[in-house]
Amino acid sequence: MATVNSTWITNAVATPAVATNSNKSAGRVFTAKSVATVSATQSSGDIIRMVRVPSNARIDAVLLTTGDATTAGAVDIGVYQTAGNGGAVVDADLFASALALTGGPFVRSDQTWESGQYTYAESATPLWEVLGLATDPNRDYDIAATVTTTGDGMGTVFVLEVQYVI
Repeated sequence: MATVNSTWITNAVATPAVATNSNKSAGRVFTAKSVATVSATQSSGDIIRMVRVPSNARIDAVLLTTGDATTAGAVDIGVYQTAGNGGAVVDADLFASALALTGGPFVRSDQTWESGQYTYAESATPLWEVLGLATDPNRDYDIAATVTTTGDGMGTVFVLEVQYVI
């Protein structure tokens, strides 16, 4: 039988042992969850800022709860600077890309990997590294939904829950 070790275990059993960055292997689990009331015909390009996470967060899950759109409506879910840092988009579709809301209703639907940009390997990495930064900027980022297709009868309650580790 073969034994396969994760990076964390490989580092722990190495001779000499290799220290593992605690941001990548262990920590406390936090949940940021918020509810927004949106229009049933939310317009393309609208940004729905939902929750704020620190740059050193390791993102474990991005869960969406909202009603079914009648015939149209899609969103990206990604990362923005906070208003205090200029509010610019950092990666609009890091977690979900043109997610059709006609496939709902969505109840704590996991969108963490929907776009294919955020990888399983990156889920063990702090957000600042995922965003390609050389050092931790020690700032917060907004996780937001950007409407990519104008809604038609979208659910008017939009809930986003982000589970992360620090």
